[in-house]
Order: sequence, then structure tokens, then C-alpha cells
Amino acid sequence: MSSYKFLPADKIIEHLKKRLVSIRTGRVNATVLDNILVTAYGDKMPIQSIATVNVPESGQLLITPFDKSLNQAIEKAIFDANIGASPINDGAGIRLMFPPLTEEARMKRAKDVNVHEEETKITVRSERQDILKQLKASKDAGEISEDELKRQEVAIQKEVDMLNKEIEALCQDKKADLMKV
Repeated sequence: MSSYKFLPADKIIEHLKKRLVSIRTGRVNATVLDNILVTAYGDKMPIQSIATVNVPESGQLLITPFDKSLNQAIEKAIFDANIGASPINDGAGIRLMFPPLTEEARMKRAKDVNVHEEETKITVRSERQDILKQLKASKDAGEISEDELKRQEVAIQKEVDMLNKEIEALCQDKKADLMKV
């Protein structure tokens, strides 16, 4: 009796969380820097591996590189990432001042959350289709019965439904966070 191999839900959810963390809400959080890579020592490295990141006050981040010669590289990477704050290099580190989000900016970011939600659901549907094709091929090859195929299809659909509910909940939480003033 063959059984399906579904893409692990935790990988799908983890990928969505990484995408959602890059969308800044009203509160500044060091996670907005997670996806920014800095060219340092001939390689691309995350900011957190070459500097400390602090939140000295609301709306501000302070990045202090372990090696001061990386200030310009960090500044350039942040500028190129276009995260909504201009880096200020004071020689000792990089200061990021984030302006408060306007209602228009909040709405745009909420739309970005919707896009990430739909893209994640498309990934789930695509995985489901691939698995169903494999199961039908197994049935055609005589490896599983028609009844087993139906049981597997029902199990897959339950898994997809639960995953979609979790995706929706994560995105609703992010949109609620965005709308807090």
C-alpha cells in the first residue's frame, strides 16, 4: 500500500513567516533586516552575522558592525533593500529612522500580505496536484486500490484545509498588526 508524501506544512508556514516578517508594521523590529545580505569579505552575509542590532527607541534601529570597515557595505545593502528608512552612517554604526506609517502605507502593506497569502495557497494547491498525480499513477500501476486512492485524496484535502486555515490566521494577524496605530 503506497502512501502520499506531502510537502511538510512546517516548511510552507516557515517560508510564509519569513515573507511576512519583512513587512514592517507600526512597531520597528530588527527582523526587518533578516532578508538583507551585505557583501563582506568576498561573500554575501546577513547583517546579524556581522553586526549587533539594537532598538534604542521606538521607530529607530542602531546597527553596530563588529568591523567598522563594513559600515559602507551595510549602508549600501540597506539602501538597496528599500525598507522604508534611509541609513545614516555616523562612523561608529548605522542608524535607521523609520517614519510612522500612514494609512495609505498600511493599506499597501495589507495588500502585500494578501499577495503573500495567495502565493502560499497556490504553492499548497500545486503540491496537492503533484501528489494526486502520483497517487493516480500508483492506482493505474496497480499499486493501490480505488478505495485507497479515495482515502488518500480525502486525507490530503483535510491536510490542505488545515494548512490553508493556518495560512489565513497568520495573514489575518499580520494585517491586524498593520492596522494598529
